Amino acid sequence: MEGAESDRAFVVRFAPDGRSVSVRPRTTILEASREAGISIDAVCGGEGKCGRCKVKPQGRYSAPKSSFVSAEEAAAGIVLACEAIVEGDLTVEVLPRSLVGRHQILTKSIEDIPRPLSPWVRKEYLRLPKATIWDNVADLERLWRGLGIGGLPMPLEALRGLPNAIRTGNWQVTITLSNADSLDEITRVEPGDKSAELLGIAVDIGTTTVVADLVDLLDGTVIATASDYNHQVSRGEDVIARMMFSEEGGAEELMTLVRETINGLIERLVHEGSRRLGGSITDQDIVSVSIAGNTIMTHFYAGLPTKHLRLEPYVPVAYHTGYLKASELNLKANSAARVLFSPSRAGYVGGDVIADVLSSGMHLSSKLTLLIDVGTNGEIVLGRKDWMVSCSCSAGPAFEGGEVSCGMRAMDGAIDKIRVDEDLSTTYHVLGEKAPVGICGSGLIDLVAEMYCRGIIDRKARIQDLRIDRIRTSESGREYVVEWKDRLGAGAVSDLAINDADLQNLLRTKAAIYGACSTLLRKMGENLSAVSSIVIAGGFGYHLDIARAIMIGMFPDVPQEKYRYIGNGSLGGARMALLSAKKRKEMNEIFNKMTYLELSVDNDFYSEFSSSLFIPHTDIGKFPSAPLERACEGAKD
Repeated sequence: MEGAESDRAFVVRFAPDGRSVSVRPRTTILEASREAGISIDAVCGGEGKCGRCKVKPQGRYSAPKSSFVSAEEAAAGIVLACEAIVEGDLTVEVLPRSLVGRHQILTKSIEDIPRPLSPWVRKEYLRLPKATIWDNVADLERLWRGLGIGGLPMPLEALRGLPNAIRTGNWQVTITLSNADSLDEITRVEPGDKSAELLGIAVDIGTTTVVADLVDLLDGTVIATASDYNHQVSRGEDVIARMMFSEEGGAEELMTLVRETINGLIERLVHEGSRRLGGSITDQDIVSVSIAGNTIMTHFYAGLPTKHLRLEPYVPVAYHTGYLKASELNLKANSAARVLFSPSRAGYVGGDVIADVLSSGMHLSSKLTLLIDVGTNGEIVLGRKDWMVSCSCSAGPAFEGGEVSCGMRAMDGAIDKIRVDEDLSTTYHVLGEKAPVGICGSGLIDLVAEMYCRGIIDRKARIQDLRIDRIRTSESGREYVVEWKDRLGAGAVSDLAINDADLQNLLRTKAAIYGACSTLLRKMGENLSAVSSIVIAGGFGYHLDIARAIMIGMFPDVPQEKYRYIGNGSLGGARMALLSAKKRKEMNEIFNKMTYLELSVDNDFYSEFSSSLFIPHTDIGKFPSAPLERACEGAKD
């Protein structure tokens, strides 16, 4: 009987989705959710280290006590999905903050269409003489003769369709010529005159989100844009967690998940492109692809091992992969299409940063520029047209909803803007115009600044004992109640609060960003006063309040008119490379002139980081515009 029980499959049903899956005994609820296609927020990849995957199961299960689950939550039957073991049929309610929902994904970038357009593909329409018994030259050689060029290579997958295309078009064909890596080849033959249509894709592969543009390569316009979560997200929020998952046998799964994400976006782009163009296009019409992403994401996508990237000295397999074939990547595009990856500069400064720089134009300016891209990793670039130096700092997942008990990603139900009123109550804006569930990164920066201004926290971000209902003692020190339970979204079992431990995590994150900026300036012998502009790239940076980021000491204290946003610079740079030979050349020049500084072994960085573990900084003189505690009215909107 015992053996029969151990072989039995249990049914796990997830609410509110209604999806069910059969699993073997000893399966965790998190593993069951993956099999059911339910995206539960598991920042640490299921290691029980983040506390994000809270669920409320009913049925037979076992779960250990967790420090991430409060006594109030435990009494309500809430457990961590990664630790709860299925021991019988279950119905599992996924808490709203734990469910990966519709994300606020930045799809826009700010850059000009490069002129003249010069993609690495072009089309030519040919009228070929019909084969006869007296002119029975082979189809490929007939094509060469029509082009007036002999010996052009043609990949096997394109060659297979050649006879049918020629005859279906009654000896009139359109050929696609590719000049990737200065190698001319024929990558496609279509029947009839299709020279007025030339399509490519630009892709930004982010750790959390992926965005793709369908681009008209003849005029440079974006026909359609699609975005989604990187489907790897439930295997770990940060790249370290995913690399460890890869080394434990998950490499194939991670590769499949990111490819699945991109192919899903292409399906949507093709559908939307067909609607907007008033015709019917297929994925085979996509003949050129440009991709930018951090080093780890592009390694996963290409199926390259990441083991040596994770360990010191953090060595990638390659900086340049050249132009790969779509068929090698199982990409839903023309199988012979060439795929260009923006080159990575280091293990933790990837092609997305090179694309950011390309999009920003800082590599063409004689003026000193500082570029900041804030994400789970913070990447910083300092330089001008003749030199650039870059670095990466582990900002951590605090601004993506990790390591903060009230934190969540920027999705429906997240507070993205917040103010603390004179009576220490709060007013806020919620994404999706719903009842609040948690606080996303931009809201957390607002909250820290507001709490400091109102004297709720001191310069070390410690909550003060102000003898009000909103401040109380918790298991993680004092906590401040942002909103009461009865005003939160459905399923809330406790008040929405931020505690001392949360604030210390946020303090470390902001200190890492500012410390990295300061270190680059110091290393290059430059002063902040010499910086002509500060470029903010990436989705998170696009939505935050610069004034409050300066107020807490996250960004340098310079006049706000020196700051400029470029939006999704990674996508913008990928698109520029797709369209312009000049920009592709500049992309490689950026790589060649950029040096990389490894902060993990740099004593100057640790000194700057330690000095930044105050609000706004140990040296108040570095932030002359930052208000003192209880003196923030002048900093209000």
